[in-house]
Amino acid sequence: MGNNVRHCCTPTTVAAANRSGVASPRAREALLAIENAGALISWCGLSAEEDRVRIALLQMYAEQGRAPAIADLATRVGLTASQLQAVLMNLEAQDVIVRDSQTGRIIGAYPFTEAETGHRVDLALQALNAMCAIDALGIGAMYDRDVRIRSSCRMCGTAIEVATLNRGRELAYWTPETAIVWSGIRYEHGCAANSLCKVLAFFCSDEHLAAWRQRQGEDSRGFRLSMEEGLETGRAIFENSLKANESGAVAT
Repeated sequence: MGNNVRHCCTPTTVAAANRSGVASPRAREALLAIENAGALISWCGLSAEEDRVRIALLQMYAEQGRAPAIADLATRVGLTASQLQAVLMNLEAQDVIVRDSQTGRIIGAYPFTEAETGHRVDLALQALNAMCAIDALGIGAMYDRDVRIRSSCRMCGTAIEVATLNRGRELAYWTPETAIVWSGIRYEHGCAANSLCKVLAFFCSDEHLAAWRQRQGEDSRGFRLSMEEGLETGRAIFENSLKANESGAVAT
């Protein structure tokens, strides 16, 4: 999107990781590592108005397949343009949304982005870009719909496809069957764009994950997750994110 884009990632927008549905100890460890790195924070500090705008924005993203125009969002939430701009400024400051620094246009609202990330999610009649692999896996449960994810191996580019069932809460299939998820630990300077987003990825096999990690050197810390564990992690982060904020407590 160019140098004028401040582009942060998934976990900075999470209200409360719902660990109740996470059966895998490794997925729980991955969630805890993201939280301990400072990349998983609560949106409990949002005002009712800010939270209403956040939810409307995510709903419109799914309806339109892209970020809504400012005027359309203002109409949806019943605010004037100046009132909405003030709210958006606060949401951006808390890394809840991403805007173009020159135009003020919305270019991201977690888990979605206007950028081509290589993680494409078919949601109802729309195809959207997810910020990362974990985001992509959490979108179905977030919208209570089944999705199809089209991505690729971070190491070799092999196509990876994942589909869900039970309204995004289970896996229907994934190809290749050897595909896995890497949940890395790299969060720097209060923004995950150049850190965490780059290490939440799909791989076609354990061998290619190992080869990629060897290239990363000291930056290769993280958790190897099965596709099921990746889904659990994404669900924990996003499943409740369209609910109005009533409490900042982390669900356990």
